[in-house]
Amino acid sequence: MKLTESELAFWNKYLDSQPAIEPHFDYTVEANPAGVLSITDKLIALYLNGTKTAGSGLVEDYEVAGDALPKVGNFWIVLDSNSEPRIILKTVRTEINKFPEVPEYIAIAEGEGDLSLEYWKTVHAKFYEPHLSSWNLLNINDSHVITEFFELVWK
Repeated sequence: MKLTESELAFWNKYLDSQPAIEPHFDYTVEANPAGVLSITDKLIALYLNGTKTAGSGLVEDYEVAGDALPKVGNFWIVLDSNSEPRIILKTVRTEINKFPEVPEYIAIAEGEGDLSLEYWKTVHAKFYEPHLSSWNLLNINDSHVITEFFELVWK
């Protein structure tokens, strides 16, 4: 993904503040999905106040899309609802779990809703289930969840 001028400027400000970081490290821009612009700013607020320290996706989604799985050392430029870069996150840990075996600490680290595992599973199942067939899955319980744990490195 090619960075816009404002994203590149934001990234370069971060790099300038961290002389030990090599500028060739991987980064991803977390864009605003259509129709959820207000959610984006709410998530940024959770990152900023330290409530949200993780995010999850399905391994099967990455595989079908041909994308590399998240890895330690990746950087994320998170855009706000105006598509302006607001924060940079760094992946500090990843782990993979079968959907039914996701531990409660992941729900807490994702920082959303009431922080319960029940809430996490309900919301994630509702989000993923319409796409299962495109990922060659029959049931959400057959999926593998990859969770990235983040550190806020720039705002």
